Amino acid sequence: MRAAVFHGAGRITIEKVPDPEPAPDGLVVRVGRCGVCGGDVSMTSGTAFDYPLGQHIGHECAGEVVAVGREVSDIRVGDRVACMPASGCGVCEVCREGRPLLCRAIIQHGGGFADYMTPLARGVTRLPDSLSLADGALVEPIACGLHALRQVGLRGGERLLVLGAGTMAMAIVFWARRLGAGRIVVASRSARRTEAALAMGADAVHGFVDEDPAALAQALGGPPDVVAECVGKPGLLNLAISHARIGGAVISMGMCAQHEPLIPAGCTFKEVRLYFPLAYSPEEFAQTARAFDAGELRPELMVGEVIALEDLPATIEALRAGKPALKIQVDPGLPPGRGI
Repeated sequence: MRAAVFHGAGRITIEKVPDPEPAPDGLVVRVGRCGVCGGDVSMTSGTAFDYPLGQHIGHECAGEVVAVGREVSDIRVGDRVACMPASGCGVCEVCREGRPLLCRAIIQHGGGFADYMTPLARGVTRLPDSLSLADGALVEPIACGLHALRQVGLRGGERLLVLGAGTMAMAIVFWARRLGAGRIVVASRSARRTEAALAMGADAVHGFVDEDPAALAQALGGPPDVVAECVGKPGLLNLAISHARIGGAVISMGMCAQHEPLIPAGCTFKEVRLYFPLAYSPEEFAQTARAFDAGELRPELMVGEVIALEDLPATIEALRAGKPALKIQVDPGLPPGRGI
């Protein structure tokens, strides 16, 4: 089979690797769609947070089960599933707390930028018949928003400011609206995501650069209770803190991998709470799929382009160079020549 393999900063190759066999408690899934995440760009850029050398990459994946391990009884060949990128041991304290992707004995499922991947049965969610594989590949990123807002403890009625309008921003907007947030305003550098942001549940979309805190507070009806930083560039976390109300919360969703100078006193004198959520629990992953089944997401507003597997390396380099794009998904069944 073919798989995308990381070999160092800016070096991703599509290689022939052995066809997989399922673990006793695992599956083989034929990949139908795998989304390109901002992390696939930032974690192949030569920072301390890069993927390990030789790792098969891609983690926003959905596909069809083509083989099951001998210990698997609740998943069958032919089932369509959304796949988590890894599974925890299931018994340690971290796993019991619902953080399996932070387990020290984590089991990688193989990258989704490939013809096949090999998740454990406990690391997939069966897709309802109403969902396509394109929908299924959005479950992973949107579930991150649910996890983040649960950490904050959203009670309902809060004013939210979302910095950025990429997939993580859309995840926050989607779940904030469904968890009872009050007014939600997105600040974006580009108007390209306005329709998607409003469809997800935002009340307004404002310019990122031109709006000062007073103007955004006016749009929200007051200073934001929660600010979600979803860009991941240096300086944005401090900007989020500056917008937050006294006693407010700031969520770092952009996962900036560069130094971000932070003056603690600036947080202290506002008693701002900072959150750095990672991923989701299996229950939150499944809950997201159920929300999609209820018709609460319009994937066509999020996915801008579908490309072939062979075009992935050039596409990631184009994104690294700053080319704007909506969510891109890889379809391994497409012929080459479908890159941006």
